[in-house]
Amino acid sequence: MELLIKAAALGVAGAVLAMLLRKNAPELALTLSIAVCLLAAGMAMEMFAQLRQIVELARERTGLSPAVVGPVLKCVGIGVVTRLAAELCRDAGQGAVSSAVELCGACCAMVTAIPLLRAMLQLIGDLT
Repeated sequence: MELLIKAAALGVAGAVLAMLLRKNAPELALTLSIAVCLLAAGMAMEMFAQLRQIVELARERTGLSPAVVGPVLKCVGIGVVTRLAAELCRDAGQGAVSSAVELCGACCAMVTAIPLLRAMLQLIGDLT
């Protein structure tokens, strides 16, 4: 909870400063937005490490294969990075670039999920 409050305060302060800078120095406003995003993402990495440990423990207890759990975690990471990058592009007024980043993120997530699809097809093949 403490981390969320810090990240929210950082985000609000960064957004207000970027809004003030946008009129006179839009490039500085974008740089500030990128810096705030990187700082908030760095703060979130601490929490992600804890989450990964719990997921790994659950995987061990349930006997799930790492080939199943790994792609799920990777897809979540791809989604987070894609969202942040696309929003930064939108803030910079680059809607087309933002859409391209989102398309690339979706393709990366689908390719990352291929082992899950293979496991599902193998399971279906074993059932028939």
